[in-house]
Amino acid sequence: MSKNIPINTLSRHRAFVYDRIETNAGNAYNSATGKFTAPGDGMYVFHTTTTAFNKSYCTIEVVKNGVVKDIGIADAGDHDDRALSSTMTILSLKKGDVVHVRAGIYGGNYVESDQYARMTFSGFRLA
Repeated sequence: MSKNIPINTLSRHRAFVYDRIETNAGNAYNSATGKFTAPGDGMYVFHTTTTAFNKSYCTIEVVKNGVVKDIGIADAGDHDDRALSSTMTILSLKKGDVVHVRAGIYGGNYVESDQYARMTFSGFRLA
């Protein structure tokens, strides 16, 4: 993501839209919706990073076709500093399956994505 997200703008299950795209081979990631649509059957690996800043916390949920497959939490809720969370999720996907990252529970000031820490979502087909 290219900028911080104020916590008060989040809603539970809001999809995160990662607008800073480095590589999108095959255009399977939709930068308007934040959703990845599998271009073919296979095993896929997805990685996320999330940063909470100064008395903030946020869980992220990795979702496949509406079902939560992984959860991460960045929790700086009781201190003034950053907290980072990372997930790596291996999923068996069929062509057309949809994977995205959404907000779970949260509180505080904001999740951080700037020159100091970046919120990311990446993935690739393993086999």
